[in-house]
Amino acid sequence: MRKIFSAIAIILGLAALVVGIGQRTVWAPPETLTAHLAEAPAAAPVTLLESGIGTVAGHPTEITIKAEGKFSASLVRSADAQAWVGKAAHTTISGINAADTVLESTSETGEAQVPNPAGADLFQATENADKTMTYRWTDPDEGSWTLLLAADGKAAAPTDISVTWPGDTATPYSMPLIIIGALLLVAGIALAAVRTSPRGGSTGGGRRAADRSGAPQTGSLPTTPNGKSGPNTVAKVVATASILALALVPSVPALAAGPSSSPAEAPTQDTEKVFPVVLQAQLERILSEVSSSVAKADKSKNAKDLEGRTTGALKALRGQNYKLRNDKVKLDGPSAIDTTVIRSAAVPTDDGAHFPRSLMVVTAKDSGASTIPTAITLTQAGPRDNYKVAFATPMLPGSTFPGIAVGDQSVKLLKDDAKDLEMTPKSALERLAGLMDNEKSKDSDKFAKNAFLTLNAKDQNALVKANKDAKITFKRQVNAKDTVVLATPDGGALVSGNFTATTTAKPKETGGTIGLDDTTAKIVDAKETKKGIEITYGEPMLIYIPAADSKDKVSVVAAEVITKGAKLLK
Repeated sequence: MRKIFSAIAIILGLAALVVGIGQRTVWAPPETLTAHLAEAPAAAPVTLLESGIGTVAGHPTEITIKAEGKFSASLVRSADAQAWVGKAAHTTISGINAADTVLESTSETGEAQVPNPAGADLFQATENADKTMTYRWTDPDEGSWTLLLAADGKAAAPTDISVTWPGDTATPYSMPLIIIGALLLVAGIALAAVRTSPRGGSTGGGRRAADRSGAPQTGSLPTTPNGKSGPNTVAKVVATASILALALVPSVPALAAGPSSSPAEAPTQDTEKVFPVVLQAQLERILSEVSSSVAKADKSKNAKDLEGRTTGALKALRGQNYKLRNDKVKLDGPSAIDTTVIRSAAVPTDDGAHFPRSLMVVTAKDSGASTIPTAITLTQAGPRDNYKVAFATPMLPGSTFPGIAVGDQSVKLLKDDAKDLEMTPKSALERLAGLMDNEKSKDSDKFAKNAFLTLNAKDQNALVKANKDAKITFKRQVNAKDTVVLATPDGGALVSGNFTATTTAKPKETGGTIGLDDTTAKIVDAKETKKGIEITYGEPMLIYIPAADSKDKVSVVAAEVITKGAKLLK
């Protein structure tokens, strides 16, 4: 039996050692794992990579994108990505099946072409690559983000995607097996080396045996009876080793290289949040491109150069200014749009992809106290459109624009009939137009006094006094389509709008004559008129409306008067 137990112990020990050492060498798990698409999807102009492929079991991944040529990768909020894709065919890679090292994907059919998305304003950032790109996922802000891949919008987007992450190289059984194997091996060898005596005493001759059967000899040592050693002792050693194995081997398996199912990583439903429609770096890039584009148009005085980055009243007024100046009418050029320094930014927040969008900023060429800043309104018609400047007017002396940082969740886009204000935006613009037509308007006490309103009334009164033989009238109309309203953190609202101001002069008596100034004469190609004349101006306005419970008055923040044209009456 001793030899049997010895052999079993040695065999088990060697087996445990081989397995334990093998787990750290030839059977060691891979240091990295890589997932691919199970099969190539149908060709589509867009591929969407969602943030689910950015990590595996808390480990960041490395995303490798390969293509046959050049392509772009644009990071965008997930809701905006879906809005941009629209009805186009696309492939979405949403997650990783870590156990099978397969990327989870879906494909949708649709339009075969899209605009080239590279560098579009909707995207927080865009990277261009030629044939290959390695990407590590980083969310620039809270919320859900998507990486949109495309070639040029016509060719198929990249779908050769692989995602690599660190494998679980832990071998929790290895060391216990090595220790157990060593113990069993030692026990087996020790058992084989032990020599034991028979139960009946010595195997020597009769005389010596008889002598030893008597009283113990002097100097002899007491011994333990053989019945409590031998093979039974070996069994106990083996049993002890087995118990030790149970104590050392973990009672649960090691964590597999797959998504964790622990409560800490279980998906939870966040409370609904809103996020700014652009981030700071994104806004700076947009403003820089707008400024460069408009500067180019101002230099060329070609209205076609305004197409890319202007819209609404600003586009119309600037184009008319170019035309008049090209016709040799002596007029000042429009104010430059310098966006070097952003002093304040009213960027609305949104809980999804809603369009059109608008935002307001105050910029200047520097931070100097004497520098007159410019108030700007930018609008984005749809997800595939870039922001265009709809309003850009120097702020008035002494006026203030609320100090607002990108990400302020109280900034929201409002309608022109918004409540909880001292008056609705629509009403405020209409009352202001009436006040500018007639300084004695019943609404004069609703607006804070400022240099612009004072100078407007002074100039109109002077024109009437200087032309006593003419009947002069002033009429302003609010262009409602140009109105943009944003809520401010203090409960008030900023409103940018545009008036078309018409000054009409007619002789009081039949046959009377009205002389024209040089600028107007150049426009209509006449020095006087017997029928009368109508001169039109564009008046972009930015006003601030206090909250309903405020004691402050509505104030004009920025304003400008731009000559649009003139015509002789018939």
